[in-house]
Amino acid sequence: MIDTLYSLDALGTSRAFFLALLIGFGFGFALERAGFSSSRRLAGVFYFTDMAVVKVMFSALITAMMGLSYLVEFGWIQLDQIFLMPTIYGAQIVGGLLFGIGFVMGAWCPGTAAAGLAAGRIDALVFLLGVTGGSILFNELFPVIHSLYTAGDHGTQMAYATVGMSRNGFILALTLVGVAAFWLSEWAEKARTGRGAYLGS
Repeated sequence: MIDTLYSLDALGTSRAFFLALLIGFGFGFALERAGFSSSRRLAGVFYFTDMAVVKVMFSALITAMMGLSYLVEFGWIQLDQIFLMPTIYGAQIVGGLLFGIGFVMGAWCPGTAAAGLAAGRIDALVFLLGVTGGSILFNELFPVIHSLYTAGDHGTQMAYATVGMSRNGFILALTLVGVAAFWLSEWAEKARTGRGAYLGS
């Protein structure tokens, strides 16, 4: 059995911070190598000219989902050893809409903006200043909007249980959706730019 830092209540230790630093460096390096430190590439998804974001997100989601499922099936880890985000519809719907609007307007998310800033992108700096200002505003408005934190609170839910599927069946279905999204992304790129190198699109 693998003991996680979360299960050991060790997230605030120097070891945890050191591991977070290493993971952060690795994540930033991967973002840079993938070209995600450029807002032009990220904005391409909204014009159907560069769908790398869709491909990478589905690839990451499916890889993590299958990997965690295998770890659980083999008994190497238990779900109560990792933090599972509770389902709170009010906060997550409003937050998702705000995040999406910010992504469309700024062509950055906080993680890619940090990588962009490390690469010397001025627009990433401006975006992160906006993120900082928004975080301060959220803190000041929290007494007014705190009800969102409990609006539609359904505790910890699993997507496969919510839709009435087995875990393995859900993984298969989402994998097929990911393959379809990958193919449609390639088709959109080819239609808009004349290139599309995968899946015969």
